[in-house]
Amino acid sequence: MNAVLTYWQRKSAQEQTILLVAALAAVVMLGWLLVASPLLSWRDDARSAYRQSAASHDEIMAGIARYQAVQGNGATSRTEEESVRSVVAGAASRSGLVLSRVLPDEAGRLNVWIDSADAPVLIGWLETLSRDHGVIVVRASMERAEGSQVRAQILLARGGE
Repeated sequence: MNAVLTYWQRKSAQEQTILLVAALAAVVMLGWLLVASPLLSWRDDARSAYRQSAASHDEIMAGIARYQAVQGNGATSRTEEESVRSVVAGAASRSGLVLSRVLPDEAGRLNVWIDSADAPVLIGWLETLSRDHGVIVVRASMERAEGSQVRAQILLARGGE
């Protein structure tokens, strides 16, 4: 420290002023490069991330509104008021299928057994249940009987359950 003080005292007043101004400029530049610039960059990145999140939120909210509008259009339709059991039985009867056994479970789903049915008729019946009545296949087990005949055990439920 003594060597620095001796060096400083040997300099003229004009040189000391120049060195002080240079040191002050160096401190300001280091402050800008090491503190202010990273903080401003971080702020800009945070703004950009916020704008992206806000845009995603708006898009999600618009999707939810569209979904609710679609759901609201048929919310009180006759098929939603009917039980899954009556919808399944009615559609099976109209398709010409004979349900061997029907067993509801505690979750409101319906286990259906069919001993013999034409495969295309069975698939058409399942499509009709899904498309027209909102009843979906949760699980299905089918095995070929004779020709195009199949035996099936199917677990059905309302689309939102």
